[in-house]
Amino acid sequence: MDHFDESERYAGASSMPLSAGATAIMRARLCLPALTVSLLRTFPRIIRGYQLTHAVAVVVPMDHVTSARINGQTIGSSVLILTGDSDCLVYEPEGRLIAVIYFALPHREPWPQLGEGYHLLNPASNVLASLRGLISNTLEIAAHDPGFLNEPASRAIVEQSLRSKMEAAIGTSVGGGPVPSTTDGYRRIVADMEKLIRHDLTIWHKTTELARQVGVSVRTLQSAAQAICGMSPHRYSRVLRLWSVRRQLRIGPGRRSVKSCAIAHGFWHLSEFAASYRAAFGELPSETLHRSMRERV
Repeated sequence: MDHFDESERYAGASSMPLSAGATAIMRARLCLPALTVSLLRTFPRIIRGYQLTHAVAVVVPMDHVTSARINGQTIGSSVLILTGDSDCLVYEPEGRLIAVIYFALPHREPWPQLGEGYHLLNPASNVLASLRGLISNTLEIAAHDPGFLNEPASRAIVEQSLRSKMEAAIGTSVGGGPVPSTTDGYRRIVADMEKLIRHDLTIWHKTTELARQVGVSVRTLQSAAQAICGMSPHRYSRVLRLWSVRRQLRIGPGRRSVKSCAIAHGFWHLSEFAASYRAAFGELPSETLHRSMRERV
C-alpha cells in the first residue's frame, strides 16, 4: 500500500486506505512513446489530488462497481477525465478495476474544449465496450507478444486507436449537466475543514468547533463530510492523522520515535493510538518504524 501511494505521485495524487488486512492491489503498466496505459485493481480508499500540468488522465471503468464518488458526485459507470489542477477528492468505499490512460494534453479538438478540472462522460454503451476491449487487448498483446510493440509502426497504430476510441467516447457522451451547487458547496466546506485540522494536528477540534470556524451548522458540516468523504468529520480527522503519522514514521527525519510522531498528531494516549494504528494498517507503529529504519541501512 505504501509503495502504491508513492507510485501515484506522477499525477500529484495520494491514496489513504480505509481498511486494513489483506488488500488485493494490482497494477499493470504499458509505456508507449506518447501515452501510458495502466490497469489497476484498487482498494477501499480516499484519493486526493490531482495536479496534471499540461497533461490529461482518462479513467475507464473496467468492472461494474459504481459506488465511487468524486467531490461528492457519483461516478457510477462514467468515464472520468482529469486535466490540469483538478483539486478533487475521490471516495472509493470498495476496490475497483480501472484503466488509466495518461498523456500530454493534445491541442486538437475535442480536448481543449474540456477545460481544466474533472469531467464525467457517459458515452454510448457500444463505444465504452469498444474502448474497454481495446485496452484489454492492448495489454494482453503487451504481455504475451511484447515483440509486436517493439515495432514503431505497431506502437503508432495502437496509440492512434486508443486516441480515436477516447475521442469517440467524448463525442458520444451524454452530458450529465452541471455539478449540483450543493455538491460544489460541500467540497469547499470539507476543504476548509481539512485546512483547519491540518493547521495544528495536536488539537482535536470538536465537531461543533469545526462547524463554527468553517462557518456552517453542525448538520451541514456532517452532511458535507458524509457526501464527500463517506464518513463523519471526526473519523475523517482520525484517518488524516493516522495516515500522516504513517508517512512520518516511514520517511520522516532520522531521529524520530513513535511517541513523538503520535503526540505531534494529537494522539496523547499511546496505547489507544497503537490500537487505532493497528486497526487501520494491520501492524503496530513500532513495526512500521523498525522496517523503515532497516530499509535505510
